[in-house]
Amino acid sequence: MMAEVLDEVGDAAAGHRSLVVLRVDGLDAYCEEITMRGATVLHGPAPMTDRMRVAHLKDPEGNLVELQEWLLLRG
Repeated sequence: MMAEVLDEVGDAAAGHRSLVVLRVDGLDAYCEEITMRGATVLHGPAPMTDRMRVAHLKDPEGNLVELQEWLLLRG
């Protein structure tokens, strides 16, 4: 658990302690899968640029996660 790593055992976490960024293929399907496992979608999936789609989620422990799907580069 992240709280143990930060020596905050016993303290109530407030705000986000870290951001995990993962590159995935099939962002929509991945979001659906992890939502069924207890994550909460906060934003997206949505385009960030013309080369990337992102979604932001909170895992069951409250950690913020960004999922990135990189789109094919043009010519």
